[in-house]
Amino acid sequence: MSWTIGILGLTHDHVWTHLADLARRDDVRLAVAEPRAELRAQAEQAHGGIRLYDDAATLLERERPQAALVFTDNAGSAALVELAASHGAAVMVEKPMADRLANAERMMVATGRAGVPLMVNWPTAWNPAIRQALALASDGEVGEITRFSFRGGHAGPRAFGVSEAFAEWLYDPARNGAGAYMDYCGYGASMARLLLGLPSRVQATVGRLRTDDIPVDDNAVLTLRYPRAMAVVEASWTAAGPVPQPGPIISGARASLVVLSRTASQPARLLRVSAESPEGEEIDVPPLPTGEDTATGCLIARLADGRPIDGLVSAPVGRDTQEILEAGLLAARAGQDMSLPLRG
Repeated sequence: MSWTIGILGLTHDHVWTHLADLARRDDVRLAVAEPRAELRAQAEQAHGGIRLYDDAATLLERERPQAALVFTDNAGSAALVELAASHGAAVMVEKPMADRLANAERMMVATGRAGVPLMVNWPTAWNPAIRQALALASDGEVGEITRFSFRGGHAGPRAFGVSEAFAEWLYDPARNGAGAYMDYCGYGASMARLLLGLPSRVQATVGRLRTDDIPVDDNAVLTLRYPRAMAVVEASWTAAGPVPQPGPIISGARASLVVLSRTASQPARLLRVSAESPEGEEIDVPPLPTGEDTATGCLIARLADGRPIDGLVSAPVGRDTQEILEAGLLAARAGQDMSLPLRG
C-alpha cells in the first residue's frame, strides 16, 4: 500500500528527522504545507520531489493524505489538528501536544468526532532502554513504584543551535506556553502518567535564573504526588553541556531501574539496582519492533493493520500530561499545591 503523508508546518525542528525518515520510504508520497518560503525551499532542497503548499487547507483538499503530521508552535497545533481531522486524516502532533489543556481537549474532541487516530510523539518513546524500563516497571519488576525521576535540558535553544524559526516561538510564552518547563517537564510527566496514572496533587517551581534577556523560564522542577508514590521532573535551559544522567529512574519496593544515557561508543543502557546488586546489574535491552522503531514508522504500521496508538504516544497520555503541566503552572503562580483533576 502507498501512503500520502501531509506535513503541516516546518517551524518545530523535530520535523526534519521525521521528514528524513519518510523520504527514505518507497511507499510514501510527501506533501508539505508551510507559509514561510525559506522553509519550503529548505524542505525541497533536502528531499526533492516533495509537493509544496503555502497553507494547510489547500494541501489537505488537494492531496487527501491518509495522515497529517503537525509541526508548528504549541499554541497553533490545535487548529491544524482540527483541520486535518475534518479531512479524515489520522494525525500525529509533536510533543508537548499543546500550549495549554484547552487546546489539547480541542484535539481530542476533533479526532474523536472524526473517528481518526491521534498520536502525540514523545521522542523518548523511541529510546529502547527507556521503553524497556517502562515495560518492566509496568510488569512489576521493581515492585510497587514509590519514586520516579527524570531530568532533561540543554544550554538553551539558541545556545543548543536550534533554528531561528524554532527559537522564535520557544521563547514566546503565548506560543509555547512556558519556557524550559514546557519544553522538558512533559517528558517526565508523560512517563509518570503512563506508569502511575494522573497524580492527585502537583507542585512546581518555575523560574528564570540566568537568562534575563528572555520572557520565559529557564529552569523548573515539577513534583507529582500520588497516594503511594512521588515523581520529580526537572528541566533546564542553562546546562553546561549535556544534562548528566537524565534517567528515568524508577524505584519500588524491590529494586530500582536506572536508564544510563547513551555515549559516543554505546547506546543507552538499563541497570537494575537492588540490595542483592547494589552496583547494578545490566538488563538486556531488546531492539524496538522492526518497522515501529521510529514515530512515523509506528504511525504507518498502526494505520496499516488497524491497531490502536497506545502506550507513551497515545492521545490519552498526551492529554493527561497536558493537564499535569497546566496544574504545575497554576501551582507555581499560586505558590501552593494544585489538586487534580483540574476543574473549570
